[in-house]
Amino acid sequence: MSTYPNDPGHEPRATSHELLAHSSKLMARGSKLTALTLALSLSHSLFSQDIHLSQFFNAPLVLNPANAGDIEGDQRAALMYRTQWQSAGSPFRTQAFSYDLPLFRQRMKGRYLGVGVHLFSDKAGNTKFGDTQGNLSVSYAIKSGNESLLAFGIQGGYGQRSAVLNGMRWDSQYNGAGYNPDLPTGETMADASTNFVDFGAGVLGKGETKSGALWKSGASVYHLNQPMVSLFGSNDDRLLRRYVLHAEMRFEGKKWTWLPKVYAQQQGGGREIVLGALMHRRINVDSRYTTHMNSSAIYMGCFYRWNDAVVPTLQFEWQRKLVAALSYDINVSRLRAQTSMRGGMEVSIQWIGVFDDKRMKLSKSKVY
Repeated sequence: MSTYPNDPGHEPRATSHELLAHSSKLMARGSKLTALTLALSLSHSLFSQDIHLSQFFNAPLVLNPANAGDIEGDQRAALMYRTQWQSAGSPFRTQAFSYDLPLFRQRMKGRYLGVGVHLFSDKAGNTKFGDTQGNLSVSYAIKSGNESLLAFGIQGGYGQRSAVLNGMRWDSQYNGAGYNPDLPTGETMADASTNFVDFGAGVLGKGETKSGALWKSGASVYHLNQPMVSLFGSNDDRLLRRYVLHAEMRFEGKKWTWLPKVYAQQQGGGREIVLGALMHRRINVDSRYTTHMNSSAIYMGCFYRWNDAVVPTLQFEWQRKLVAALSYDINVSRLRAQTSMRGGMEVSIQWIGVFDDKRMKLSKSKVY
């Protein structure tokens, strides 16, 4: 849920980026002084929010650095791609990669040291305004009971904010009949960029209820140092702290497993609440003593981003190793008339590996 005076249904990431992405089109219809004033005012007054992902449950290090190493296998790699507001003009694209693993889990008897890296690129519109960043997450998990675990995580990273300003359109490039990119702009605005160091921290708890349901919840804060990210050297444009709360449960049924999830975050004046659930059913069975068979699973579900979008989600897991998910934002905010209810498509792929499978491996001649 976002709180903006003129549009409570606007998500924070799209609001600032949409104005920046289309500023070049507005500049072409006004004077050079107006164009420059608009570019500067956007840089100072519209602080950019963090990357926005509907499949928050498939982006563990974006959710909480304490998630590093919290996996059933020995290592996890994930790729994500999101495109948004395609129907409104120049789209906003987000690409992300993460890799994490738990260390010393067997040696530490249930405890572990989690390590993860997270890279992303987020660009908006014709000016390609956005951030590119790499982060390192480290977590430490301890047992807080027979069935409970408590993990603490920290994250540090290095990022760059940039914009291709020399690609904007100017009034001097309109010849009366239309836009001609070969005409001189008469301007000397170079591409702009700034670099910054970033830090975050989080805590994660998980366990099992008396009825056998599994639960997990956590809290995190990003941009603890609130780094300056102005493209024009101003001290007013900072990356504001992002506060995150998340929780989920797992209810095992005879045929279907239910996975309700909730996620809330606040960054500056923007707030977001997402709630919903996935249900999944396993296909085939797992071999207990040999590596002959691993089951697969199909997931179906839907999430609701408060006052913004409905997000149907489909996910398939292959042999407990590869997970592919597809979701689409159906816009239901006040922008639905302009977007025809089309929001954003998101695709993710996860691979979960096992270093040492203790089950016996059968030769092909013994498999029937």
